[in-house]
Amino acid sequence: MAAFEVGDTVRITGKTMTGNVGTVVHFDDKRDKYLVRVDAVTQNYFPAEELERFSA
Repeated sequence: MAAFEVGDTVRITGKTMTGNVGTVVHFDDKRDKYLVRVDAVTQNYFPAEELERFSA
C-alpha cells in the first residue's frame, strides 16, 4: 500500500525544498517516488521517507 495518495497535502522533510508544503500529484512506480507540486511552477520527485502528512 502506498504511503500517500494523489491529492494528499505533504510537508517536504528531505534535503531539497525542506519545509515546503505541497500536493502529491503523481506516483512514479519505476522510480518509487512521489511528484509533489509546491506551486504553479515548482514541483519535484521525492521518496516517501522525505515526506510527511501536513494538516493546517
